[in-house]
Amino acid sequence: MSRAELILQDGREHPLAGEVWIGRDPGNQLRLESKTVSRKHALLIRREDRWWLADTGSFNGTFLNDHRLPPGVALQLRHADRIRVGAEVLLFSEPSQLEDEDRTEGHEPVQTSITLSPLQLQVVKCLCEPWLEGATLDQLPSNEEIAARLGTPGATGTVKAALRRAYAKAGLTSGTPHAKRRALCRLARQQGWI
Repeated sequence: MSRAELILQDGREHPLAGEVWIGRDPGNQLRLESKTVSRKHALLIRREDRWWLADTGSFNGTFLNDHRLPPGVALQLRHADRIRVGAEVLLFSEPSQLEDEDRTEGHEPVQTSITLSPLQLQVVKCLCEPWLEGATLDQLPSNEEIAARLGTPGATGTVKAALRRAYAKAGLTSGTPHAKRRALCRLARQQGWI
């Protein structure tokens, strides 16, 4: 069995074995004294030679790589995953996972022949800008706002035409306009346009 541990914010290492309860209560295997941590906050368990993390209905939630876990649902941990319980951040470490023969490996982005004109690229960059700055894909700018960002507030029709051509080149011919905008932003990031 490989060695796994949690690395605490102060650099201390807590080896993992069996079930590991995390919380403020002194009976937990890993006690965190922060008032943002529930008494019985989260549980780490080993199943099928892997470690799993579950939130136990904590007040402030358990987060795995910034995604909140639904209470009672165990998710598998991977080497270097970041766990947040309350305001405490822990790092899961199991270096042997890096040598896993069954691990799925990443690949280089697939190059396609989609090329946009300089105007289409400008329009797509303006469309995606708020998303790249942290907004959600539901907060994309309108054609009027894109025209204003380009410094041509009266060119809404030109923006609409440029987007229409970009959708066609990207194969985004069906769906609502908003769905096509979201898909175009994702594709723009994959293609390296933004």
